[in-house]
Amino acid sequence: MKELLSMREEDIQGVKGGCPHYRIHGKCPFGIACRVGGEHLNLATGENLTKKKEGGEDNDDGMDASHVKNNIDYSVLVSLRKNKYPFVCQRHGHGRGSKSKQNKKEEEEEKEEEKVNVKVEQEEAGVDLSPLPKMKKLIDFRNKVYVAPLTTVGNLPFRRVMKRYGADITCGEMAVAFNLLQGKAGEWALLKRHKEEDVFGIQIAAPHADVYERVSELIKNENIEIDFLDMNLGCPIDVICQTGAGARLMQRDRNLRDSIKGMGKNLSCPITVKIRTGWDESKPFAHNLVPKIQKWGMGNVGAVMVHGRSRLQRYSKLADWDYIQMVADAQSSDVEKLPIIGNGDIFSYVDYEEKVLGHESLSPTAMIGRGALIKPWLPTEIKERRHWDISASERLDILKDFVSFGLEHWGSDAHGVNTTRRFLLEWLSFLCRYIPVGLVEQSSIPQQLNQRPPRFMCGRSDLETLMMSNNSADWVKISEMLLGPVREGFEFQPKHKATSYK
Repeated sequence: MKELLSMREEDIQGVKGGCPHYRIHGKCPFGIACRVGGEHLNLATGENLTKKKEGGEDNDDGMDASHVKNNIDYSVLVSLRKNKYPFVCQRHGHGRGSKSKQNKKEEEEEKEEEKVNVKVEQEEAGVDLSPLPKMKKLIDFRNKVYVAPLTTVGNLPFRRVMKRYGADITCGEMAVAFNLLQGKAGEWALLKRHKEEDVFGIQIAAPHADVYERVSELIKNENIEIDFLDMNLGCPIDVICQTGAGARLMQRDRNLRDSIKGMGKNLSCPITVKIRTGWDESKPFAHNLVPKIQKWGMGNVGAVMVHGRSRLQRYSKLADWDYIQMVADAQSSDVEKLPIIGNGDIFSYVDYEEKVLGHESLSPTAMIGRGALIKPWLPTEIKERRHWDISASERLDILKDFVSFGLEHWGSDAHGVNTTRRFLLEWLSFLCRYIPVGLVEQSSIPQQLNQRPPRFMCGRSDLETLMMSNNSADWVKISEMLLGPVREGFEFQPKHKATSYK
C-alpha cells in the first residue's frame, strides 16, 4: 500500500466541490485511484473514508443509481450479443418460404373466419370489445427551449449544464440502432438520463422498419424511461446515409411508414420525426413527406422537426425558414395537424422571435443545436429577451460545472479524467466561436451563427483572449486549468467538424 501511495499522482486542484462521488454518495468507488481523492483518502494508510448516513450508518454504496436512469442490465447485453434476446418482431426476411402456399392460404382463411365470428359475437352482445388504442403521454413543446440531439458533444454532463441555464427539453445523442441490437455498451450509454432531465427523449437512427421495431421492443421490455423517441431522418453523415438510415430514410416511404406503425405498437410515449428539407437544395420534398407522416402517425407521432437545410447542404448557407413554414402549411386539414418545429441558425432571442414567432404556422419552440454549443447560456437569453455580456470568469465557471459533472458521470480515476478532458476539448472547439457582446459594435449585435472572432482579436482579459483562440493548443491550456497537466506530447484534433460539401 505504501508503494502504491508513493506512486499515486498528485490530486487535481480546483475541481468544483472536490470528488463528486464522495460529495454526493458518501463514498468514492475509485478509492486510491481517485484523482481528486484528498478529502476521502487517508494518505498515510490508504484507507478510503466513508461518510455516515443519517442515523449513523455507513454509506457503503459509492454510486447511486437513482441519479442516472436507463442503465441496461449486463445480462441483456450478453443475450443481444449472442442473438438470444426473445424478440417478437422477426428480422426482415426471416421465416419466409418455410410454409407451402396451401398452408398460408388455410391460415389466412382461418384468421378471416375468426374475425367474422368475433364481429358476430360483439353485435349479439351489443358491446364493442375491440381493444382501445394505447394512450400516448403527449409532450407540449410550445414556448419551450429544446436542446436538439448533438453528436459527440451532446453528452449527459453537457445536458446538465444546459438544464442549469434554462433548457426545458433535452434529448440524448443519436444512437445507431444496429449497435444497440448488437449489445454495445457504449451505444446504450447514449440513452442514459440524469434525474435533472425532467423532459427527455432519445434519438435513434435505423434503415429498416424491423430494426426500429426491435429497438422499440427493447425500450419497452427493459423499462427505458423516455418521454419521446426521435427518429433521425436528418443525419447527413456518409456512413449513416449509406446504410439507408439518416437523411436517406426520407426517400424510402414504405420503410418510414412501417417504422412508425411498428414502433407505435410498442411505445407508450410519442414518436417525433427529425427531417431535412430534402436531399438536394434545388429539389426539396419535405412538404410532400410531412402530409404522409401526418397520416401514418395518427395517434403515434407527436411532432415533426424540420431542419431548414438539405442533406447535401449539411450546415452550409442559411436555413430556409420560409420553406419550413411551407412544410407546415402543406399538412392536410382532414387529419389532426402535427406541431411543426423549425430548426436552424437560432443564436439569440432576436433569431427566435424572427424565425420562429415570425412564422405563424410553426410551433413556438426554440429548438437549438450548434447555438447551444457556442452559447450554453442561450436558453437564458431567449427567456429573458436579452443579450448577455457574459464575462470570461462566468464562462470558466460553466466549464468547472461540466468538469464536475463529467467526473461524476465518467469517473474520477485517470480514465474518467481523460474522458472528461476529451469531451471538454471537443466542446471548446465550438465555444471558441463566441464573440463577446462587449467587444463588438452595437450594429453588429447579435452575432450570427456563422460568424467567427476576427483573427488576433484581443479580449478584455487574458482569459477571454485565450477562450477566443481557434488554436487547439490553447484549448488544451484551458483544460489544464481545470483537469491538471496533460502528458508530454499530447495533441488534440476535434472529431466533430461541421464541414459541408455538394
